[in-house]
Amino acid sequence: MRYTNFYPSSGLYHVSLPLLMGTRLDVLLFGDDRQQLEAIWDGVETELKCLEKMLNRFDPESEVAKVNCDAQFSSVQLSDELWDILLDCRRYYELTDGCFDITLSDFGKIIMMEESHSILFDKYGITLDFGGYAKGYALQCVRKRLEAAEIKRALINFGNSSILALGTHPHGDSWPIGIEDPLNGTALTTIRLSDTSMSVSGNTPSNSQHIINPETSGFVTGDRMVAVVSDDPVDAEVLTTAWIASGKEDIPDWMMRFNLKNTYKIR
Repeated sequence: MRYTNFYPSSGLYHVSLPLLMGTRLDVLLFGDDRQQLEAIWDGVETELKCLEKMLNRFDPESEVAKVNCDAQFSSVQLSDELWDILLDCRRYYELTDGCFDITLSDFGKIIMMEESHSILFDKYGITLDFGGYAKGYALQCVRKRLEAAEIKRALINFGNSSILALGTHPHGDSWPIGIEDPLNGTALTTIRLSDTSMSVSGNTPSNSQHIINPETSGFVTGDRMVAVVSDDPVDAEVLTTAWIASGKEDIPDWMMRFNLKNTYKIR
């Protein structure tokens, strides 16, 4: 159930959604006009739910689920937005030397027809999975809407793993974001954000096999956690996934191709 509240003394509008894109979403917006903030967020939330409906491969009615089913046998025309997303994912696949791969096996098996914006899978069993991309893309869309509405201070938090920070905390020069150890809940570190985004990725006790190494086609195992801070929330989201998928303990050479603010090997 959606929760909202407005605190007039601080101009804080708080929204909490228990489940969006597979995780909890918490939103802090600052302004003087509650009705204006509510209207702005209602527009943002509508867009986020449309994105989830498009990209959630577990929803049989989503565009991606239908593509995954039909592209096994014949070419499928994509919506303009999904086509652009696929092109972006191909770019990341190339820039990360194949470590970011939305097929989880071989992006090269997607036949892409530029003129018709259609695709066909060249191998049975190929599917598209935007789990390492969607929340970053969603935050990019949120930022565009908030900036267009001239919101100067906000914090958007997807489950403590994908975060967008606009401006600073009302009582400080940044937004301090604590990162907990999923094994015992203790604080590992605090990362300070201001007008930037952060993504955290790794294995947890409840989700220990969810990132695949494209070279071995096996799950990345072990106690791993990394974070990337970037002005581009899609870069941050993609590169944490790709770094873990690479199997490298140190920062991969290809990450130097991106204008990152910071990278952290947390564990």
